[in-house]
Amino acid sequence: MRKYSRLDLINNAVVDHAGGLIHRLFESKHARLNIKVPLYDLKRAQVFVGTINEILEDEMDDIYTVEELINLFFLDFLRQIDRGMNYDTLAKWIRGSQEEEEIDDLSINHYLEGKKEMNIQDLKQHFKKRNTRKEEYTYISVKIEKQHVLRGEVLLHDLQEIHPDLQLDVEEFLTLRFRDIMKQVKAGEFQILKNIVELLTT
Repeated sequence: MRKYSRLDLINNAVVDHAGGLIHRLFESKHARLNIKVPLYDLKRAQVFVGTINEILEDEMDDIYTVEELINLFFLDFLRQIDRGMNYDTLAKWIRGSQEEEEIDDLSINHYLEGKKEMNIQDLKQHFKKRNTRKEEYTYISVKIEKQHVLRGEVLLHDLQEIHPDLQLDVEEFLTLRFRDIMKQVKAGEFQILKNIVELLTT
């Protein structure tokens, strides 16, 4: 069977009668997932988290981290599913996020398909920009409860049954979610900052 995270809990986890994970002796209820993100998005997230910590300085003793932010995004997503987000809406969001990532990987044929005439100057500019925008990537290790990872795996399994072209694992989903939030931050949509601060202080 297909793995939906490196943990492959959907195929290996032992679940009790109430739907909770049964943890073996000496086994942690948390796991670490590694997600690949653009280096500048990580730096943007670090600055964003710094802003959150400044706002919450008088409210909380703990320092908030990028890893906790990613975990919060994931839990918030799972809550949205519980509140009734349907698979078609989720599939549409995933496809939109994946298409944005693929824009950087245009082939010559793809680029020319949309052109009625071939303009050599436009083509040169396109490849010049593409070659100067090589993004550096890094990995973030995120600690997440295995119970939540299992919920994500089941969700992605069910999504793939309805939309077979969407073959995503939890790590890839976390990457898309992280990049989407950072895109909003970059665009100056600071409603997200207000929402996170409210979530953390309630």
